[in-house]
Amino acid sequence: MLKALLRLVRFPNLVIVALTQYLLYYGLLLPAFRQYSLEPALDGEHFSLLVAVTLLISAGGYVINDIVDFRIDLINRPDKVVINRQVRVQSAYWLYFCFNLLGFLISLYLSFYIECIPLANLFPLAVILLFVYSIYLKSQAVLGNLLIALFCAGVAGIVWFAERGPFQQLLEEAPVIAGRLGSIISWYMAFAFMSTMFREVVKDMEDVQGDVGANCRTIPVRWGMNVAKGVALSFGLGLAVFLIYLPLGSPELFTKSSLFFLALGILLPLFLALIWVLRAREKAQFHRLSQLAKLIMLSGLGLLLLLAIQ
Repeated sequence: MLKALLRLVRFPNLVIVALTQYLLYYGLLLPAFRQYSLEPALDGEHFSLLVAVTLLISAGGYVINDIVDFRIDLINRPDKVVINRQVRVQSAYWLYFCFNLLGFLISLYLSFYIECIPLANLFPLAVILLFVYSIYLKSQAVLGNLLIALFCAGVAGIVWFAERGPFQQLLEEAPVIAGRLGSIISWYMAFAFMSTMFREVVKDMEDVQGDVGANCRTIPVRWGMNVAKGVALSFGLGLAVFLIYLPLGSPELFTKSSLFFLALGILLPLFLALIWVLRAREKAQFHRLSQLAKLIMLSGLGLLLLLAIQ
């Protein structure tokens, strides 16, 4: 049962979300704040609550998505279906309700703790958008992909938003340091957005058979596989250009080790992925491509770690 629940909430993805936020907080922001005797908006315990809110939003989104997509998943990935096999629909709905209620209460508490009411508004907005995504936007061309990519970028953005007060103070006292931190976080948000868009389109091509049967209007269903490949290539090439330009435009962010990792850990598999996009024809090929895209996204987190500790 526990294994089924962990699969339902995409436990490995939740671990990545938590690692990203903790890395940004403890690896980038907190050391800079301490260096200039600035108090963070959230101490360690309260920051963990912010991470918990993000995880609850994500877990709830995965649960409602699996509930809505149950029949499509029976076609696209029958071996991974949890709903109505290991977890009843009623139990899944209860999980969804509990995740959202707990997340809202924690976000409400945090918003009053740091005197930032907009933070409380972000949680219900995120829940509503993920619900709309599951029941409508996911089956539409581009819109669903864009929303998920924005959410992935927002994993980093919400940390920056929560700590914007002391960050503004840092900007006044040490503009060079603050500028470097802002550049790294902005870079990672852009990377997360573009790499997620690339993978989302690849996943649409992988799932085209089930999406056709469910009358979805994803890019490959609506405009064909060639157009979908063109869209994936556009985001992949755009990401490659962005990553190549980054050390040229901001050389102060990189050391030899981080440049080496960028070249071999991200750019090399990215170019391999672009070649695979051109050659892929079968579902299994698109699945391998999707897994490679996920590896590239994980490598981005590795580069963020290198940039944080150098």
